[in-house]
Amino acid sequence: MGSVAIVGLREDAEMLPAPALERVKRADVVVVPSSEGAAARLASAAGITPVGYAELGLAPEASTGEVVTALTRLAASGDVVLLSASFPLMRGGVVSGLLDRLGGDVDVLPVVSTLEVLLLAFDVDLTADVDIVDAHGLKSWHPQRGGHVVVTGVENQVLARRVSARLAEAFPPDHRAVVADRREAGGFELTASTVSGLAGLEEVRRDRAVYVPPSYVPTPDGFYELVRTMSILRDPQGGCPWDLEQTHASIRGHLIEEAYEAVAAIEERDDAALADELGDILLQVVFHARIGAEEGRFTIDDATAGIVAKLRRRHPHIFGGAEAGTSAEVLHRWEEIKREEKPGESVLASVPKALPALLRAQKISKKAAATGFDWETVEDVWMKVHEEIDELKAAAPGTQEAEDEVGDVLFSVVNVARKLGVDAETALRVTCERFTARFRHMEEAARESGRNLADLDIDAMEALWQRAKAAERGP
Repeated sequence: MGSVAIVGLREDAEMLPAPALERVKRADVVVVPSSEGAAARLASAAGITPVGYAELGLAPEASTGEVVTALTRLAASGDVVLLSASFPLMRGGVVSGLLDRLGGDVDVLPVVSTLEVLLLAFDVDLTADVDIVDAHGLKSWHPQRGGHVVVTGVENQVLARRVSARLAEAFPPDHRAVVADRREAGGFELTASTVSGLAGLEEVRRDRAVYVPPSYVPTPDGFYELVRTMSILRDPQGGCPWDLEQTHASIRGHLIEEAYEAVAAIEERDDAALADELGDILLQVVFHARIGAEEGRFTIDDATAGIVAKLRRRHPHIFGGAEAGTSAEVLHRWEEIKREEKPGESVLASVPKALPALLRAQKISKKAAATGFDWETVEDVWMKVHEEIDELKAAAPGTQEAEDEVGDVLFSVVNVARKLGVDAETALRVTCERFTARFRHMEEAARESGRNLADLDIDAMEALWQRAKAAERGP
């Protein structure tokens, strides 16, 4: 496969500039729009016989696609130059079309600046938004998807990576980008790339610039738009003062709070509230990931890649050749894989100490039982519960022994729940809600009779409690 170069001339040009002349003479085929135009005249004056559109089977009004197809066909067997007196192209879309078809480089010459070749070669409508920024000034710049973007001064790998990362805040990784590099012999070399591909630019090039066309796909109100929004809030130049002050430690409590609010929405079967609370949880995840990225420790992509890899690794019956016919088999294999991932580590090491005590007890009990350390039947666990209750009765009130025995009783009851297939945390939450509802019923009943609940004796309170239970059951 040969190459294609675009040599643009001004209408009043009297001769081919030296860099253009050199390139034209090296070409196997020189194409001009018309055999009678200024381009053909200048080529002939230089001793070159050009090929007109007509000789290629193209009409004077041939479309951009037809021109690109003809040039691509010629490039299959040699180097081609399109010589046009319409500077630097005879029509818009030719350069971008050639980059798509050839999958390589296209030279454009002779032009003075990188910015000039990018704006003219890609037929940028200067009445539209054209965002021009230098690669050294990215800190306070946030790209917009709906306008043309030109980034100048992308002269080394470090700057190329920064430009790629900043553009990724607005554009998808595979969104088109074009790199313009100045040639020593004159003109510029244009290379097709993508927003993510810019990070792979390694060679140092003076006057390198990058062009990114607009994205007319609506901005997604989705995950990566949230990531982008957080990057703006945390931007040292113009970001939110409160967001900028936060650390992993300062916002750690919010993650727990939002999780509990999501659980409450689930229990209330409120789908709208659940969607809202899940968004709040996602915000906390993105917030922590942004802090990690700023510190150079990890990014949101590290977090998502890690959980995807973990899910695939721990589901060999789905993504591998293993088999698991029941949920119990799946859970058993899951625990085995976790132990294989961290050999020598206690099976209980993965249970966070920050969990609420009841939930932590439940997880500890389940993991210990998975190793075989468990009672055979629920009756055996009941015997343990009664044993712990007897020890609690024997302990003196207010002592450390009494505290220890209360903990033992609670832990034993958690094991009963596990044996019965009951989630202890959920069961206690439901009981708390039920107790709260009954107590409110008692308070309302007392007020209706002109009394204060706190002024009633225990027998009267018990009567109201029974009425509340009866009302709960209904007729």
